[in-house]
Amino acid sequence: MPGRSSDGRVGRSVHRVSPDFCFFHPRDPQKGPIKSTLNKRAIRVVIAAIQDAWNDIETFNYWKSSPFELKHYFDEDELTTKLAEILNDKLSNEGVGGFRKELFQTVVRDGKQSTATLSSIDQMPDLTFRMIQTAPGEDRDESALFVEAKLIDATSGCRQYVVNGLHRFVSGKYAPRMTFGLMLGYATPDFKDICTHLSDYYVNATSSEALLCAADVAPSDVHADCFATEHCRAVPCAPDFKALHLWVLRATH
Repeated sequence: MPGRSSDGRVGRSVHRVSPDFCFFHPRDPQKGPIKSTLNKRAIRVVIAAIQDAWNDIETFNYWKSSPFELKHYFDEDELTTKLAEILNDKLSNEGVGGFRKELFQTVVRDGKQSTATLSSIDQMPDLTFRMIQTAPGEDRDESALFVEAKLIDATSGCRQYVVNGLHRFVSGKYAPRMTFGLMLGYATPDFKDICTHLSDYYVNATSSEALLCAADVAPSDVHADCFATEHCRAVPCAPDFKALHLWVLRATH
């Protein structure tokens, strides 16, 4: 299924973006991509760190948020706040694999960003990961792995995940200068198959937001537990966008 740009166009962008993960300079979007220091290996490290932190979600000794309770599995903000606290604790202390403070900056919770058209300066992706070092021409603020998290369960299925999550990337509200971003799903066990459930949602979706996001769901070569969808976006966004999808399982009682 071809991606659809935010102005209604279907098909591939006229830009030819390298297969690497890239950053487009905001003051010259026609200039072409800059190879990001957030390459495939770095993103793989972040995904592994998120999974490792999630394994500690119930047992971590929180001091910036309240002790974990099972009801928190139904609260997206609580889960994301706790995940950020665990990630930064690991970053400050032992690290996880390559997820070390010598390589990565502090994980930011709800950091404000501007849209591609500058119509808003108050966009807040749930989590932001940045490298310590950046490439020449790579903006230290806008070049990042932006992450949006959503609950996935029988109540809303994938609707909120797509309409109020993925759509923010595809429309250029989030990560407008990046060719990639990460959707994080807090899924119940009956929604553990990303490919099946996301693909099935698109078949019956009718909202303009969902139709804009509709794309084939395929395994990602970034990480074995990730899937990817490819989308076209309108200038001044980075035109070709790859959304990575990582779902972690949460309890229902």
